[in-house]
Amino acid sequence: MKSILPVLFTALFATAAQADVFPVPSDAPAIWRSECSSCHIAYPPQLLAKPAWRHLMGGLDKHFGDNAKLAPADVAAILAFLERYGATDGKRFSSANGRISETRWFLKEHSELPATAFRTKAVGSVSNCAACHARAEQGSYRERELLGPAQDHERSK
Repeated sequence: MKSILPVLFTALFATAAQADVFPVPSDAPAIWRSECSSCHIAYPPQLLAKPAWRHLMGGLDKHFGDNAKLAPADVAAILAFLERYGATDGKRFSSANGRISETRWFLKEHSELPATAFRTKAVGSVSNCAACHARAEQGSYRERELLGPAQDHERSK
């Protein structure tokens, strides 16, 4: 029994340390990065459950108030990628309308912040992850990598 404890501890620690890292898969299609990052960062597919990605990609003509409609072949390529790597944990990464900011994971991670923090001039909106997360475009949302407004909030605790 003693020999298994270090293995379990290491596994639990590694999982906790990686809980806020969602590496962008190396086979990410160029169309995903270019189209999605034209308005916001290209969010790692692991930030939403597969059904939420399907919902989101099925309504690009009404994408949060914008028309982000794409050619059917581009939609198919992006959706295939998002479904291949989308979150399998539907409880933590589901959202009825495809908003990452409404998933349990997001709400838990940002529960200490007042809603007004996302409307400051420095941040602008809840979808601007890069305003606070230095490595958001690489899929890292670790607290130790926070920038500006979020870093200031962490220091004031």
